[in-house]
Amino acid sequence: MTTKTASTAKVVTQMALMLALIIVAGAFALPVPAIGVPVVLQNMVIMLVGGVLGKKYGSLTVLVFLGLVALGLPILSGGRGGAALLIGPSAGFLVGFLLCPLVEGLLFQVFGQQHYWQIWLVYWLGGAVLINFCGSFSLALVSHVSWGAGLKMAAFYLPMDTAKVVVAALIHHRLQRQGLIG
Repeated sequence: MTTKTASTAKVVTQMALMLALIIVAGAFALPVPAIGVPVVLQNMVIMLVGGVLGKKYGSLTVLVFLGLVALGLPILSGGRGGAALLIGPSAGFLVGFLLCPLVEGLLFQVFGQQHYWQIWLVYWLGGAVLINFCGSFSLALVSHVSWGAGLKMAAFYLPMDTAKVVVAALIHHRLQRQGLIG
């Protein structure tokens, strides 16, 4: 096996493992009927995908996940799936999922990742804040309210997502210290 083939196999394996983690995280959802978008664990794993796989492969992994959701596989939190989700209250959050690895990669270039606080900041800005910011647009549109009101609805998720950032950054930092990610 050539070095290039081994490297490609390693990347594909990592992508498949991270995709599996995103899917498994979909089993954990806490419904929020008033808003229509559940509290999920998948966004924490999406943050890790960006941190572990980087901009290119992280974005590709999330794109494959969203493609499977659009095809109707019930792998989104709470066993949801189907193209209708791409135009419902969750649509903006899903766009945030897709942008997360790209933005995290760019932020890691700016802030670095030598210390836990740098990783935390990147995950918080490029993960929790970005995903909720994107989600505010679809919440406002679907709820027929102003974008400011949509932003307030999305802000409901930020404290819980900040707690997920703490966990994701700890996992990233630990994997990095073990030499499993760059």
